[in-house]
Amino acid sequence: VAVPTATNPQCSSLRRGFHRAALRLQDESKSDKPPSSSSTTYHEHHTVHSAEQHTAAASQEDSTCHPAAEEAFRPNTSYQDQGGEQGEEYETEEQLQARILTAALEFVPQHGWSMEAIAAAAETLGLSSASTGMFHNGAGDLVLHFIAQCNSQLTEILAEQHNQVQLGQAEPKKTADFLRDAVETRLRMHIPYIESWPQAMSILLLPHNIPDSLKHLSTLVDDIWYYAGDRSTDVSGCYHPRSPPSSSAAAHTFLSPFHHHPHNIRPATSQMNWYTKRAALTGIYNTTELVMVQDSSPDFQDTWNFLDNRIQDVVNMATTAKQVQSTGEAVVQGLMGAAFTV
Repeated sequence: VAVPTATNPQCSSLRRGFHRAALRLQDESKSDKPPSSSSTTYHEHHTVHSAEQHTAAASQEDSTCHPAAEEAFRPNTSYQDQGGEQGEEYETEEQLQARILTAALEFVPQHGWSMEAIAAAAETLGLSSASTGMFHNGAGDLVLHFIAQCNSQLTEILAEQHNQVQLGQAEPKKTADFLRDAVETRLRMHIPYIESWPQAMSILLLPHNIPDSLKHLSTLVDDIWYYAGDRSTDVSGCYHPRSPPSSSAAAHTFLSPFHHHPHNIRPATSQMNWYTKRAALTGIYNTTELVMVQDSSPDFQDTWNFLDNRIQDVVNMATTAKQVQSTGEAVVQGLMGAAFTV
């Protein structure tokens, strides 16, 4: 039976010394030989990996300890307007264009509807003169922006009036009075630029501006008729809300009222109800606008008198159309009665 011997601290220390000396001799012998490619590659990879870990840890520590420094290197996408108020963090190109064109309206009395007004607005906003290169249509972009802005303002006014009527806070107007007030409100928006408005009208008549000009005019007329109480959306004369139609109804929108209700035979005047209303109001707006740019009476009173007369003409035309419709229905009923009698 072996008797366990007590561990001598001096022997243990001596043993560790011999072991370290043997390892040192082994390392020196290996250093005399060229290292293999595998060991070199592993050593380099280990060194690079350690350096990357050290760099990542250092950057994480810096970002944790110095958040202000990280914020300083972050790109600044906000802007300040003329009043010094901070805007949104991100501004699209369309928003920037709208901001420049809105500011350019202040320079229209001085520079007219021109690129000079746009350049002056860009300079006022602290932007480079090269920013005017975004407006490929030149002065046409400025005029069309003004028209869209005025149409939007009128729509907000009409919607507010409609809400007041719905809440019982205001009395509903007659259709003629409503049309007259809507057209006058819209045309009065031209007064600050009335001296240069003939120039704007000539710009709108350029071939490349005609499609957008007609689109804005059509939207304006349609919105006025909508808030006047007309809900017709096609030539059928039927009234539909502006909400999207259902799938079953959408499948038959191409059919005429006769296909939906064969027993309802309407004269041609009712079939053209939608187009007649829009065409009549479009003619009133255009002719009144021409009178306005030539009017020198106080507060354009001659223009509003002309507008009253044209609205009355539409009312008379509508009355005549109703009489013709009644006469046509009576004739149709008489012919059908005679056919049944025979």
